[in-house]
Amino acid sequence: MGKGILILVVGVAGLISLLIVNLNANTNRSLDTTLDMYKTTQARLISNSGIEVYLEKMRRDKDLTGNFMDNDLLGGKYNLYISGPDSNLTIRSVGYYDDKIHTSIVNAKREPVKMPGVNSALYISSNNVSLNLNGNVDINGNDHHMNGTPGTTASLPGIGVDDATDSAYVINNVKSKISKSIEGSGGAPSVRTVPDTTDWLGLSEDFIFSADTILTTGTYSSGSEFGTIDDPIITYCNGDVNFTSATGYGIMIINGNITLSGNFNYYGVVIVYGQSSISCQTIGNNGIYGGAILVGEDVSVQSQGNAQFYYSYDAIQLGQLKLKSSRFEILSWLE
Repeated sequence: MGKGILILVVGVAGLISLLIVNLNANTNRSLDTTLDMYKTTQARLISNSGIEVYLEKMRRDKDLTGNFMDNDLLGGKYNLYISGPDSNLTIRSVGYYDDKIHTSIVNAKREPVKMPGVNSALYISSNNVSLNLNGNVDINGNDHHMNGTPGTTASLPGIGVDDATDSAYVINNVKSKISKSIEGSGGAPSVRTVPDTTDWLGLSEDFIFSADTILTTGTYSSGSEFGTIDDPIITYCNGDVNFTSATGYGIMIINGNITLSGNFNYYGVVIVYGQSSISCQTIGNNGIYGGAILVGEDVSVQSQGNAQFYYSYDAIQLGQLKLKSSRFEILSWLE
């Protein structure tokens, strides 16, 4: 009897030992599987996060391309490779975490900048317009090349406004000499109401998002350059600015007042907007070739000296062809 009980106890102990061994083995396998899944997930997260990091860098640096190695992230590393033209970008990221590797490949294209619709050489959109034009003011909606010679596209109004009341005000409140210098479609004075439903604030914010240069309130003097004919840029001015003897190409957005007090020449589109009142003053020899747009509750335009506002299809097209947006369209994301 006692011997039988002993054999039974020994047998049960053996079974328990075997169960414990198997349980420990299963636990270890589960731990290994869990750890393996964690490391695989981390490598994938590092790889995908690397692409997100560099998409943001590409938004800020529009010429960024090449290979970027050994980037530390989340306890691991990633290598990133950018190639291709803006219209067909390939961004490849290889994430490493411990012994795990994950590769993500994104095909994308940089969205083009959509130039604002220009309806006149000088467009004024406001509930209250104030004009004080003196000196030699030349506002011309006939197409001009950027060197000032006549262009070939259809003429636009010299000055565009929102309604007939504003048109009558402009015509009745400019001097005879200046009235003859407002040329464009329909003959001098070329002041016309133009259909325009553009959300200028929203459009300006889109351009601000893609700005290459951001200026604050101040005076920007001789030698200041805001883009070139080979490399036009988007310039955002947050505040009142005074330009003296400066040049620029592309798009300029100004949230505030603008004063042109020297030899300022800009080729492209200048948008001046404000929630309340804005003032555009020109003093000296200044020219905007492309289109000038003034939008605010109250708009005051004052000029002395020589001021030229010329519609230029070439200047606008330059921006359309060469300006870069900071927005991307993801065409595919492969892992």
